[in-house]
Amino acid sequence: MIYLIRSGIILGLLTSWTFCSQTMAEDFVDLDDLMEMDQLLDEDGSVTRGGSAEIADPLKGINRAIFGFNDSVYKNIFQPFTRQYIRVVPKELRKGLGNFFNNLEYPVRLTGNLLQFRFGRASQETGKFLVNTTAGMGGFMDAAQNFEELQPPREDIGQVFGAWGFKHGFYVVLPFLGPSSLRDFVGRIGGNYVDPISEPWTQVDDSTDRLILLTTDTVNDLPEIINVYNSITGSAIDPYTAMRDGYAQLRAAQVAE
Repeated sequence: MIYLIRSGIILGLLTSWTFCSQTMAEDFVDLDDLMEMDQLLDEDGSVTRGGSAEIADPLKGINRAIFGFNDSVYKNIFQPFTRQYIRVVPKELRKGLGNFFNNLEYPVRLTGNLLQFRFGRASQETGKFLVNTTAGMGGFMDAAQNFEELQPPREDIGQVFGAWGFKHGFYVVLPFLGPSSLRDFVGRIGGNYVDPISEPWTQVDDSTDRLILLTTDTVNDLPEIINVYNSITGSAIDPYTAMRDGYAQLRAAQVAE
């Protein structure tokens, strides 16, 4: 009975997280973003690689409280769940699902390039999408990984705003979703307009099917997200500051690419 109650709580939280992702933003910080952020931080969590980037934090008290809530949920609920998920779902299947959902995000990356008039990168993204969709069996295999010319830097709408000269505005930590800024929050909402799964212009008409897809995407990324999140915050003197400064530095580097 206790197991069933615990499973129900976890499923409810994951569903809530997915619902927030669909209506407020695309996701918790992207897995690839987290991995890049981790590379920017020293062992104590300070940002010393690649220079510095500043972000205003007028909501620091509220942000810290939400960060603490998120940290507790990630470590006490999502982390135990991911251990079971890894045991049940083979690594090859998890990787295939990751490739599939990454391939589906092609319209967001394409739009990000087109809005910056980066037509060469837009062509690369299109070529990568076509190769993975055909030779990669619908995107479940990353068939384009061996083609260096089909590996453009990832773009999103928040990066577009940054390239256009818009500053972060201020830092904000979202419940379940994690770190963002006013600029990137608006950019993620804009990204939903070209995302093939998320509303309002979704290509999946049935709301139940859409929720299943979003939940599967979230759950499948969760093990790696939790691992990288722990590596960023685990050894940091101040985990909140490490995440905030790492996020600001990461976004600055991505906008400058």
